[in-house]
Amino acid sequence: MLLTKLHIPATGNNIVHRSELSEKLNTGLSRKLILVSAPAGFGKTTVVSDWINQNKIPTVWFSLDNGDNDPVEFLDYVISGIQSIYATFGQSALKLLNSPNKPSVESIAGMLINEILSINQNFLLVLDDFHLIRSNEVLKLISYLLEHIPANIHIVLLTRSDPALSISRLRSQHQVVELRSSDLSFSANDISILFNKKLKLGLSIDDLYALETKTEGWIAGLQLTALSMQGREDISKFIQDLKGDNRYIMDYLMEEVLKIQTDDIKEFLLQTSILEQMSASLCNSVLKRNDSQLVLETLEKNNMFVIPLDEERIWYRYHHLFAHLLKQRLLLRGKDAFIELHNEAIEWFKENSMPLNAIEHAIETENFEKSIQLLGEIVETLWKNGQHSAIIKYGDLLPDEIIKKSADFSLYYAWILIIAGQNQKAEPFLVSAEIITMQIINNKNSSKEDIQNNKKLAGKICVAFAYLYSKSADTEKTFSYWKAAKENLSEDDPFWYSWGWYSIGWAEEICGHINECIEAFEKALAYSKKSGNIYLISSNAYNVAYMEQRMGLYTSAYKKCSELIAEMKESGNSQINKSEPTYFELYACMAEIECMRTDFDEALTNVKIAYSLSKNFSNSSFKVWVRLIYSLVLYGRGDNSGINNLLDEIDAIINQNTISPSARAMYIDMKGKMLIEQHEPEKARNFFKENGLGPDKEMSYLEDRGYFSFVLLLITDLKYKEAEKILSELQTISKAANWIETLISVKIIYAIFYKNTGNKEKAVATLIEALQYAANENILMSFIYYHDRIKDLLPDVFKIQSSTKTNIPKKLTDKLKLAIEKREKFKKNNLVSVLRERELDILKLISQDLTNQEIADKLFISLNTVKTHLKNVFLKLDVDNRTKAVAKAKELGLI
Repeated sequence: MLLTKLHIPATGNNIVHRSELSEKLNTGLSRKLILVSAPAGFGKTTVVSDWINQNKIPTVWFSLDNGDNDPVEFLDYVISGIQSIYATFGQSALKLLNSPNKPSVESIAGMLINEILSINQNFLLVLDDFHLIRSNEVLKLISYLLEHIPANIHIVLLTRSDPALSISRLRSQHQVVELRSSDLSFSANDISILFNKKLKLGLSIDDLYALETKTEGWIAGLQLTALSMQGREDISKFIQDLKGDNRYIMDYLMEEVLKIQTDDIKEFLLQTSILEQMSASLCNSVLKRNDSQLVLETLEKNNMFVIPLDEERIWYRYHHLFAHLLKQRLLLRGKDAFIELHNEAIEWFKENSMPLNAIEHAIETENFEKSIQLLGEIVETLWKNGQHSAIIKYGDLLPDEIIKKSADFSLYYAWILIIAGQNQKAEPFLVSAEIITMQIINNKNSSKEDIQNNKKLAGKICVAFAYLYSKSADTEKTFSYWKAAKENLSEDDPFWYSWGWYSIGWAEEICGHINECIEAFEKALAYSKKSGNIYLISSNAYNVAYMEQRMGLYTSAYKKCSELIAEMKESGNSQINKSEPTYFELYACMAEIECMRTDFDEALTNVKIAYSLSKNFSNSSFKVWVRLIYSLVLYGRGDNSGINNLLDEIDAIINQNTISPSARAMYIDMKGKMLIEQHEPEKARNFFKENGLGPDKEMSYLEDRGYFSFVLLLITDLKYKEAEKILSELQTISKAANWIETLISVKIIYAIFYKNTGNKEKAVATLIEALQYAANENILMSFIYYHDRIKDLLPDVFKIQSSTKTNIPKKLTDKLKLAIEKREKFKKNNLVSVLRERELDILKLISQDLTNQEIADKLFISLNTVKTHLKNVFLKLDVDNRTKAVAKAKELGLI
């Protein structure tokens, strides 16, 4: 970290204090944002730093550069800056940031906002050169801060162009103060103060007004003009000779400024222009001299656009515009001299433990071999510190064939690509990494140390392969690579061991080995706790809970999720679990369990949190899954309209992404069931066909849920033989895997099958079996889900339960009755809210057996309008004719 970037730039001896601008800036102390936006050379930094110094305002100053587009680097600097005024600030956030599985910027921002509230003073956060920020993540972070910012902090953005933020909204809320080039431009009076009072150049009034007109008050141009005037006798003529726009004037003045420098100073200026920041030691090394400190101090004293970056005058930089113009002139000499200077800088930064600076210079000259060599040495540190954006940036900049020469960089670059779902792009890098490490391990000339280090690296590469192949359902390769990984890793690497067992867990699930799957996830959870990585802990806790849930072990599954969230609160990270996308799995899991127990109010609360968090999650399968849970909760609340909206969202996700077989199966079940309930059997048939369902297709247990609604359609179509065949397969699969949830649904569908084939007694007996499976954990949602098809059977079930010993507690059936009653009330309320007043009028009139034309005449509307309203009524009431619409409306108490 370059602490010089957190230094408030010095204003210099010739500063022109501008009271009118200070007064305008003072109004920003009651606003969220101060925006100073103007092209280069208008004195943005000087005006704001002078205002801060004059008024002694507590300030965190951050001078940005291109490297600050990495959100982790950006937040590191912001937190370190705030620590300069509040020493204990952001310690928990820093710990979370600097981990391989970094949190989202919103969750860290939420933590920081809570801590800012505890700072008992107002202060500024100044972000200088904000136009260099192109990262959407950093821009999103600033947007989030501006939206939720406490009253004791004010953000100041200094930029050459307006940022991609909601400035107009802040304007409408009177929460922004803006300074533009028209505000910053020097007036003739300002020019007089600078040229006559400060620099003693003795310009006439005519000269002052001529300068104001020619430069339009452009401060950089005025400063260069002042430098160019040194030693001139006819200053008025020099001013009159200035012609053209600012770019032309700047080029002309640069030539004039360089012309009056000694050859030695001119060379120093040109050759050091390649340096973003410079110290005497760095300049001495690059330029092969030993007097750079004296030169830098002299340049600053002579106002040569040199800005000190610290109080000790160790680090400096040129004004950006000045450096750009110098570099343009240096490049005219040819590339060889340019490259030689960069190579010297690379060596100095490398020797002084500043590798990222060395890499930037190597990339500047397209020295990719040196770049990948340096990156290979530091990539693991970048990865461990959560600087994934930096790794991706360099991976995108460097040619693939260069990257493949570094096993270390290939591994961590591939890992981040796999996380992002870019499996095909990642695999070739892992292959190259594997080849390189095995060559070193098998080379007889390799040292013991090299062999040992590469064995460890090979173990990590094997874990990455196992993770990759578990995501693509290649179980054979997953098992093989995990076996190889264990041969090269020790249990002292809990992070890698956790990912290995994580991959094995999914592979075992794909194979249908449920007990082995749970065992693997439990091992992954144990190792993740040893690693201390809270995001890995969260994922593995969810995996174990999910598997337990499917086996009907709701109490244990719910406990795992709720306890982890409680642990987060106790550790002071309560903000994280409600703002970090990784944690949506825990909330979604709890919501699903609550829903399956028909605790719909609690389920709705948790699924809304999960749904909100999932929007920032990259895994498409999980995005689909949380929307399906949300749909299930809404089904329990009788909100079909809300379900259809969520299904539209899921369709959009699936159209653009590949999702897991289990997520697709849940989606097929929900969408198929809604099509059947909305009396669109032909659409349902086509939907199932498009998704490859059929009575003769071989079924895996990952796809079982998708067949539930398909069987319902077969029963509706009187295809009992095909329905029974599939039900038999579903029952076999669910019993083998001990999927209690699935088994309950299968039993209920069997009851529907028996009822429709005329065997009511067996139907009732099968429903009682389903209730017995549900009894231990109150798994009642399936009885709500299929209620319309079993409601005529339930009275007999309740009667038998109350009169005989069925091992079904009365409180279970009471809870089921209450849930059914609540859903009917929800449905009625939802229908009242979605049915328009005119549609209710038409319902009342069709209950009086009026024809469509009679309704049109009575309501003074057209016949086509009546037909449109009727179509909407049928859709909302989930019926297909007038008689059913009237019956449904009466049942719900609408008429």
